[in-house]
Amino acid sequence: MNRKALVAAAVLTVAVAALAGSIYLAKKPSLRGSVIDPPMPAAEITLTDFDGQPFVLSELRGNVTLIYFGYTNCPDECPLTMANLKLAVDALGGSGNRARMVLVTTDPARDTPQALKEFLGRFNKAFLGLTGSTDELNTVWKAYGVTVMDGGETHSNYIYVIDKSGNLVETILPDAGAAEIAADVRTLLDEN
Repeated sequence: MNRKALVAAAVLTVAVAALAGSIYLAKKPSLRGSVIDPPMPAAEITLTDFDGQPFVLSELRGNVTLIYFGYTNCPDECPLTMANLKLAVDALGGSGNRARMVLVTTDPARDTPQALKEFLGRFNKAFLGLTGSTDELNTVWKAYGVTVMDGGETHSNYIYVIDKSGNLVETILPDAGAAEIAADVRTLLDEN
């Protein structure tokens, strides 16, 4: 083969590879929230669930986990977010069993385990509520960059999305639609 033919074959190979790569990237579903790129390991959470059992976030690996920081006496945003997450889980159908929704309290003084369980049970009995001492919660709030003021009534307002490998991959504003949240969870569940 002469030199010109070799160069032409090499250029053609590179062009075909670039085209195939761009087609793959164009077809790959993307997340709709604020993507964390590259993903980072989610900070460990060690608290107590609403059944009084120790909770360790890393034990949820293999599932997609959505974490929201809020409180049970909230008159608006927190119940609306839980309702939206319920609709997202419902939209996932059977694959919703591999998604975990977690509420970390911002108001440990009023959010007893029973209050958390009753509040979340109105939306989905599989949703999990977490509490702990003020020091334990401060550690978690700080690790996730959550601001908590006014006895927990003023707090950061994001849903933190953790993939099956335990990496924080995006944050979503609670006013995102349930269909958008479900689509992102489905994308993450379908990843290898």
